[in-house]
Amino acid sequence: MTTSARNDYAATDTELPAPRHSIVFSTLVAFVLIIGVTLISMLGALYMADGLEGDAEAINQAGSLRMQAYRLALIADQDAGTLDEPIAAMNATLASASIESALIRHDSGELSRLHAQAVEQWRRIMQPLLEGPAGATRFRAEVPKFVAQLDAFVRTLQESSEKKLEIIRALQVVTLFVIVLIAFLLIFALNRTLATPLRQLTALARQISRGNFTGQVAVAGETELSMLSHTLNQMNQELASLYGEMESKVNEKTAELTRSNETLQLLFDSARLLYTQPDEPVRMMGQQLPKVRDILGCGPISLCLNRAAEAGSHTAITSSGLQPPDYCKLPDCQACPVNNEGAQLQTGSHLVSFELRSGQTELGAIRVEQSAGEQLAPWQTRLMVTLADLYGACLSLTEQGQQQARMALMEERAVIARELHDSLAQSLSAQKLQLARLKRQTAKGCAPSELAETTGEIEQGLNSAYRQLRELLTTFRIKVNEPGLKPALQATVEEFGGNSGVAILMNYQLDHCPLTPNEEIHCLQIVREALSNVVKHAHADSCSLTLSQDRQGTIHVTIDDDGIGIAEAVSPAGHYGISILMERANSLNGSLTVTRRDAGGTRVYLRFPPHYRLLDLKQERTGS
Repeated sequence: MTTSARNDYAATDTELPAPRHSIVFSTLVAFVLIIGVTLISMLGALYMADGLEGDAEAINQAGSLRMQAYRLALIADQDAGTLDEPIAAMNATLASASIESALIRHDSGELSRLHAQAVEQWRRIMQPLLEGPAGATRFRAEVPKFVAQLDAFVRTLQESSEKKLEIIRALQVVTLFVIVLIAFLLIFALNRTLATPLRQLTALARQISRGNFTGQVAVAGETELSMLSHTLNQMNQELASLYGEMESKVNEKTAELTRSNETLQLLFDSARLLYTQPDEPVRMMGQQLPKVRDILGCGPISLCLNRAAEAGSHTAITSSGLQPPDYCKLPDCQACPVNNEGAQLQTGSHLVSFELRSGQTELGAIRVEQSAGEQLAPWQTRLMVTLADLYGACLSLTEQGQQQARMALMEERAVIARELHDSLAQSLSAQKLQLARLKRQTAKGCAPSELAETTGEIEQGLNSAYRQLRELLTTFRIKVNEPGLKPALQATVEEFGGNSGVAILMNYQLDHCPLTPNEEIHCLQIVREALSNVVKHAHADSCSLTLSQDRQGTIHVTIDDDGIGIAEAVSPAGHYGISILMERANSLNGSLTVTRRDAGGTRVYLRFPPHYRLLDLKQERTGS
């Protein structure tokens, strides 16, 4: 969440009003009401039940008065002397504590009146009849009236007790109704203000968990859940905004990554094509122009090449069919619209140029045609600058390769000329002198034997020159799969060893040593001349060729054979082999010796400093 979004969210949170109708408070009030009504009902029931305590005993006592009255009537008929105890019991029952307590609890005037009538009937009429003579008959007559009074008293007491019980039952019914009503209202209110909003909020939470931020919840009232729904709605809107912004950024980054990938792929393909096929860089560049235009999404792209900026262009192609652009005036480069102010075209478009350079040398330019008022984006500019550098480097490398090929050709021609001068030219020059000698001898009329001797020497010299010519031709025609001295020496060893039957072993230890072409040619010619002498004159069975370098950098070339050995290191008359070997060694700033070996055979030994060791460089130490 961005800082502004957090601030807005915090501001919204502080602006929410406090709930005016709290669900928690309302629920607590409902429970307090239920508990209060229940307590009041219980206390009222307890109070009413306490008012009924002793009513049963009082009713029993009142009922026993009827039995006692009938009993007194029966006893009075039998024996009056036994009435004291039943009379005392009657008086005690009429004044019993349970009856008095019932009269006090019920506090009813009718009940007290009935009780007073019964007591007065007993004490004023019936008890005196029992105490007087001949009162049994009259007592018996008063008993039904007394019993009727007692029945009225008991009935009234029972009715009073039943009224209290009805009050208790009514109180319980009212309490139950009130509790049920409150519970129903509470359930209805909770369902409307709690359960339904919670279901809506839960559904909204599920939508948010699935990434759907379009839902909204409307909770009526000013409760905690309405505040929560408002907050969730606000949060949902913020999440939707942030999610949309994030998705937009992801899409932008994805587009940038895709564009970067296409750009890198284009640069890789361009580099691979240009460096794997360096002989045709212009055609490869032209094939890449449509791809560059597709990636840039801009107007036509053209490529203009020249050898020198002041000499004008020699090639102009565009991304549409590899043809020159419509505005191109080749070869009249002075009329090119690029030279106009702002590089404006007649169509209203303008050209954006990216120069192809190699150092300070201008090799051409890549031009992008843009509509009026439109500019290249930074990434488009970076891509074109990179492509311009790549194309410039490729053109520079191609030109350098061509220059190196020309230099190599000139150097090869110089080597051939030097070889012809050092070998065949000298031999032919010597034969020219011999021919002049023969002419002088003929003119002087010398003896035929002298003429024959001179003619023989000329013939031997011509044969030697012819052999040298064939050696040179063979050397220059050697086919090797790899450049360098080692493959050429291997081919030479196979040539002489295969045709002569002499076992030739080569020990080459100069893999780390770079030699110039001149040094390679001289070394090869010296080795070939030495091996040719071994094959033709040494009558050897084996020969060893060793090339090595010491710590001072001097190169040593040794050719040993086990043949008959050489008598002396001087070329016989008419033969120039050893002399030519000496001259080649001198051209390498080295020395060459031809000696007999103590073990038999001949040794040809060459030593010379390589050209790279003559440079003023700090050589790496090879040992302590």
